[in-house]
Amino acid sequence: MTGAGAANPDWVSDRRYRRIGWMIVLVTFGLFGGWAALAPLDSAALAPGVVTVEEARKTIQHPEGGIVQTIHVSEGARVAAGDPLISLDATQWQAERSLLRGQYASLLAEEARLQAERQQLERIVYPEPLRGREDRRAQSAMTSQEALFQARRDAHAGERAVLEQRIEQLQAQIAGIEAVRESNLSLLQSFDRELADLRRLQEQGYTGKQRITELERERSQLIGENAEALSRMSGNQIRIGETRLEIIQLERHRQSQIADELETVQARLYDVEERLRVIEDRVERAVIRAPVAGLILGLQVTTVGGVISAGTPLLDIVPDSRRLIVEAEVSPVDIDRVQAGVDARIRFTAFKAATTLVAEGTVETLSADRLLREDGSPYYLARVAVELESLSAHDRGRLVPGMPADVLITTGERTLLQYLLQPARNVMARALIED
Repeated sequence: MTGAGAANPDWVSDRRYRRIGWMIVLVTFGLFGGWAALAPLDSAALAPGVVTVEEARKTIQHPEGGIVQTIHVSEGARVAAGDPLISLDATQWQAERSLLRGQYASLLAEEARLQAERQQLERIVYPEPLRGREDRRAQSAMTSQEALFQARRDAHAGERAVLEQRIEQLQAQIAGIEAVRESNLSLLQSFDRELADLRRLQEQGYTGKQRITELERERSQLIGENAEALSRMSGNQIRIGETRLEIIQLERHRQSQIADELETVQARLYDVEERLRVIEDRVERAVIRAPVAGLILGLQVTTVGGVISAGTPLLDIVPDSRRLIVEAEVSPVDIDRVQAGVDARIRFTAFKAATTLVAEGTVETLSADRLLREDGSPYYLARVAVELESLSAHDRGRLVPGMPADVLITTGERTLLQYLLQPARNVMARALIED
């Protein structure tokens, strides 16, 4: 008994340690099992995807084409809206523009001169677009029209002066005839008084008939002269009326001629203005500019002096002011747990593992039906919007369309125990269906 009792302490000590060990194991497994059964974990569906932009690339073309003079950008360069991309040789267009500008200035000056003639102004009032120009062609056009305005004005004034002078001459003749007629009328009155006295003396026998006959003959002659004077006065009045009508017709003809010339000039002016607008636009478009700020991709023009055809794509610009979208391919087995509006985490796998970018996102749309890859495998297309605020400005600048990405789409919460038991439950469910 004494020997057995001496061995008991070691055996009891071993049992105590084993009991403590088992208790630790049981407590550990109990805690782990409780955590696995109760603690919620995020459930997610993994979907590979590609970075795209919501606003499509801007393909840059030129409607007329031409000879490349300068290439201002290179592949991968960033440009601001309005920056020059490619300059074309505009020599021919500039020469045509110069010619049309000269014609336009000349027609503007001619129109201003005709307007002044129509309104019978003392001087030509030129429009502001012409007065504001100091080039030689505009000054020459105005000088030429000033000279023509004065010459035509003087010629018209001369024609009118001739007619007005004719009227004055006729009026002077009428005044002279009227004076002679009045003198004859006074003389006739004197003859009438003298004849009356002679007839009384003849009746009394103091004078003969010869003197009376002479006076009557002179009186008749004066009456004839007065009648002739009245006729000449009437003729002159008619010629005055005709001359005044000529003046009116002269003015009407001049105004009609001015109106016809003005209509022709304005038609030509409209035509030249339209042609000038077109050529100005061509010269402006000779410098191809960026419509938006963005990144240069797919630069096709590399040779100065080369010829580009009308409508040929020259380069693409990926806009900066765009939302990044990841087009993710969701497996059909996960589609029941994915829906629009759920959160997602996006890993941009194009970078090295140490610098892999992770961004937050949201599923915006999900295709209504499954699609097929080139190998025939099915998938559902999910468009996931990248929350750019979750990335730094530097990281946002590193993202370009076409980059691969992995999208973890949050599908809910499950415990670790549910994760572990799910395969077994699926096997049992299939087994029961087969039975």
